[in-house]
Amino acid sequence: MFNFFKKEEIIPEVLIAYKWRFPDKISVSVKSSKDGGYIAFINDLPGCVTQAENGKELFEMVNAALYTYLEIPNHYQPYMPIFFPSEELRKQLNITIPEKYLKDAFVLQRT
Repeated sequence: MFNFFKKEEIIPEVLIAYKWRFPDKISVSVKSSKDGGYIAFINDLPGCVTQAENGKELFEMVNAALYTYLEIPNHYQPYMPIFFPSEELRKQLNITIPEKYLKDAFVLQRT
């Protein structure tokens, strides 16, 4: 019987091994979706693609796609690095992604 209240054990050696899977930076290309919103391609990881309704959600979805691509179990994800654009770029991307960022890849840095 599955116990819904059982907390999964975090094994330090496994946690370190998962963290080593992450690059220091990732290159991301973003395109407008025909249905509205955005599609993000993580250029460093072939086939790693996600979508979001707005710019704010986009970076949450990029990180979720990375965790899935790198096969990080859910209970280890809170301890994993998070990728965000630079502070300057975050200010520019507030809700919508400016047209100039839909043409070229940009870099997200690991925190």
